[in-house]
Amino acid sequence: MGTFTEETLLKFQEMCAEGMDFGEGEPYDFKQCLMSNGDIYGVEDGEACDKGKAITDAQAKKIRAGKSSKGESGVRMAKLKAAFRKKTGREMNKEEMQKAAWMLNKKDGKKG
Repeated sequence: MGTFTEETLLKFQEMCAEGMDFGEGEPYDFKQCLMSNGDIYGVEDGEACDKGKAITDAQAKKIRAGKSSKGESGVRMAKLKAAFRKKTGREMNKEEMQKAAWMLNKKDGKKG
């Protein structure tokens, strides 16, 4: 059997997120849940998230894009946003997200 590189798997995931259908039968529908550590997992429709909260496909795509394009910074941003949400009970506003991204980039030694 062959193997897949991480790059190939990420490309496949992006194609699926864009709506490309590789299936030969009925699609398996599920909803996605975001855990506090930034991980995303799926549950069957009608089931509740065991951990974390339900998110839309668009939110999951945005989170995954941040992880793949920004590497560790995207993961840290997701964790930071989850911790903020847990502590304050609300989502970060645009200014708070920009400040957090700036701080993460500064910590990574990047300009921006």
